[in-house]
Amino acid sequence: MADITEIRELAQKLNLWNIARGYIDLNDEKLSNLDYLKMVLEKELEIRARQKHTKLRKASKLPNKAFDASNSNKGLKWQIKQLSNLTWLKEEQNLILLGKCGTGKTGLAAQLGETAISNGHKTYYAPFDNFIAVAEKKATNSKAEAIFSYMQECDLIIIDDVFYVEPTRAELQVFYRAVTFLNEARSIIFITNRELSAWIDAVEYKHLCQTLLDRMTVNCQIVRLTDK
Repeated sequence: MADITEIRELAQKLNLWNIARGYIDLNDEKLSNLDYLKMVLEKELEIRARQKHTKLRKASKLPNKAFDASNSNKGLKWQIKQLSNLTWLKEEQNLILLGKCGTGKTGLAAQLGETAISNGHKTYYAPFDNFIAVAEKKATNSKAEAIFSYMQECDLIIIDDVFYVEPTRAELQVFYRAVTFLNEARSIIFITNRELSAWIDAVEYKHLCQTLLDRMTVNCQIVRLTDK
């Protein structure tokens, strides 16, 4: 038989305060069936959880890509398993996914993003060019403003193709300001095919780039993906 305390806890999660606070007498079996009521409340929570997941998944803009770890080495498999626990996200650590094209960086980021969403975390994915455009236009364009505002609500932001093409001085400045601002209260996954040591050589404003790298890596894990 269902326990009244369990039912009141479920009712509280659903904001059904008359039940949760005991204003409705659940001991009167003539008026209610506790097992049926518990089932109804659990089903309501299940539906709400699915609806929340669907909403978060749509808002995330995550690509429909999968990561195949079957051919990964033991070290990488272990690292991915640890990342799936989301301890790094709870501790607001950054991740840098580093590797050549075709090594599965975006697929792994999408997988981690899906895991975050399944655990109720708001997530947003953007290629580097899109991220720069949003950060650049947020003060003058309502759509860009809305996207940047949503990113501020997120627990996880994923930025793809970072430095795939050498950024201009202006793009680097925009990127630095946006990352510095967003990095204060959430985790960011940076996806890049360029070694971090080569970032400095790829830009004109080398001091700013070094400062950016220092901020990105101060509380960060680096995941290196290799050709299979």
